[in-house]
Amino acid sequence: MNQVNKEFKILSIDGGGIRGIIPSKFLSNLEAHVSKEKGEEVKLNEYFDLICGTSTGGIIAIGLGLGMKANEIHELYEKNATKIFGSPIKKWYLTGKQIFRAKHKRDNLSNLLKEIFSKYSDDSDTRLGHSKTRLCIPTFNAGEDKTVVLKTSHHTGLFKDYQIPAYQVALATSAAPIYFKPFTINYKTKNDSNTEVTIPNMLDGGVFANNPTLIGLSEALALGYKFEDIKILSIGTGLCKLTRNTKKVPNEGIFSWLSLTKKLPLIQKMMRSQSEIIENVMKFIVDGIHNDKDERIFYQRLQTYFIDEDIELDDTSPSKIKILNDKGNNMFHDSDKRLLETFFKNKVEQYKPYHQV
Repeated sequence: MNQVNKEFKILSIDGGGIRGIIPSKFLSNLEAHVSKEKGEEVKLNEYFDLICGTSTGGIIAIGLGLGMKANEIHELYEKNATKIFGSPIKKWYLTGKQIFRAKHKRDNLSNLLKEIFSKYSDDSDTRLGHSKTRLCIPTFNAGEDKTVVLKTSHHTGLFKDYQIPAYQVALATSAAPIYFKPFTINYKTKNDSNTEVTIPNMLDGGVFANNPTLIGLSEALALGYKFEDIKILSIGTGLCKLTRNTKKVPNEGIFSWLSLTKKLPLIQKMMRSQSEIIENVMKFIVDGIHNDKDERIFYQRLQTYFIDEDIELDDTSPSKIKILNDKGNNMFHDSDKRLLETFFKNKVEQYKPYHQV
């Protein structure tokens, strides 16, 4: 494989449901900061060669890729939280339903994303291929029991995913088990025989890649970039630090494990643990097991923490929304601006897809 001789900058955004407010608020602040420093309005997709996002992070990644400003995405979350997940007062009823079917309907989210993304194509039929930068969006095909990463056409061999409607990619990566039912991708291809494509039973990418940083790294390596040319900015959606007694664990029965009244439902534990292990793996890759080697990758991981309280993926109460906004603001204010500015010295070379919509 031919090696390329320039830096490759990656933005990676974790999954986390409504906690997507944290990275969207951070990125909104970052975008405003960079615009002020440069004396001109900037869009984040002009400064990253690849954006990876899972679940709620996938929605953010697609929005950024299409050309949305970060503050527009943040407003999307903040203004439509209860429309997507329902109002907090209904939660007792919804958790009862959850034993038999998905907790939430996705109609509102589907209509919202379809409308928002429609602005980024001439015919309002916005596809993944309309992204102005490379995208990698994890999802899981439950019907075929396999992991899937939906990608823009940034290699000649990537000739299918770019045709999928952008809003459907977002719905596939965010179809969290228990919260939403599996999503069926269904569309007609453009520029050829107008073939109808159906891919049923797609689940949240957080099933295997809630933190998609390694997916971004492996994609850069597969494209021919060297470790030392890669720069990664990875943003989390918050982890819970428990100080209470944690010796009690669920009994073996299914109702114990899937108890819906616990602060941390099983699916949330799985996604959180997956994010943590990827963060640890990246530390080993960058620094060595005992910080015993020089950094080969410029890697910045930004994460925030909850003390004795983890906000559930669908908690839309005003008090929790405020906490999430505060976490996003604090993440930005506490970050090292000199390191962040490393990603914004120069715009990336304009991305040209191999196959166009």
